[in-house]
Amino acid sequence: MRTSFLIFLLIFLWACKENTGKPSTQQISPPSPTLPMTNKVDSSLAGSWVLAGLPQSATPFEKLYPRQRPVIFIQSDLQLISGSTGCNRFSATIATIGDKLTFTDFTSSTLKCIGEAEPNFLKGWEETKKYRFQNPDEMLWGSDSVVWMVFKRR
Repeated sequence: MRTSFLIFLLIFLWACKENTGKPSTQQISPPSPTLPMTNKVDSSLAGSWVLAGLPQSATPFEKLYPRQRPVIFIQSDLQLISGSTGCNRFSATIATIGDKLTFTDFTSSTLKCIGEAEPNFLKGWEETKKYRFQNPDEMLWGSDSVVWMVFKRR
């Protein structure tokens, strides 16, 4: 038994030695230059925000959220966004380039939500490409010409 183990160990070490010192033939492509890469988030986004409006929703905002409104918390130094849709909890990675917003690695709990509130929130989230401030305590999310979500600082 001991002899078999030693033979196996010698073969293993010899095989490892054979693979060292040889240059790799694998080619690594550079990142795509289409967008500048950034790991920064505008620090003015940092903090806790509560949803104050969904201008594109056909259902009145007060009817969608009679009690609990969605909340987001942005940690600009960690490039993280987390919060609640009013039903499910979520988190994602956030980045900004100028006034553009990008979200990646979105994860969410999976409670069954009744009504139109969460689908309206998620539609606004998906359509959001840019942000701007109405004033220091009011942030608008949307696209080039449409405001999808209005947040107020908590």
